[in-house]
Amino acid sequence: MNYIEQNLQPGEEIKYVAKLHFFLFVQPVILLLIGALLASSPKEISAMTHYAGLLILFFGLVSLVQRLLVKTGSSYAVTNKRVVLKTGIISRCAVDLILAKCEGLHIRQSVLGRIFNFGTITVTTGGVTSSYPYIADPLAFRREVNTQIG
Repeated sequence: MNYIEQNLQPGEEIKYVAKLHFFLFVQPVILLLIGALLASSPKEISAMTHYAGLLILFFGLVSLVQRLLVKTGSSYAVTNKRVVLKTGIISRCAVDLILAKCEGLHIRQSVLGRIFNFGTITVTTGGVTSSYPYIADPLAFRREVNTQIG
């Protein structure tokens, strides 16, 4: 949240802050569980299953670290003047969309997204399209943008 607070303009105040949904971590957790199950099989019974489990465990760990970095480096907020979307820790991608020039804000939710209340927000501005997946309660985000537009 530090990035957004540091880049507020005079008279600008934060109206809504979006969070990333816990569903972001489902895939790495499944990989870690499957990998741990397969890797725990004794080598004497099936060496191939054991090593495949270690490989899946490795991919699960890499995926978990990558998604932790995504969670740490992402900030999404609506202020009374603009929409601020920032991703990245080392390299940064930031979109500041002035509310008056908001062209499009699309929300895509799968069946699981509707059940668990998360989705992908796609922002369209000046022909540039940016997508931000695993946003918790994306309809509240859109509702706040529409409220601020007037």
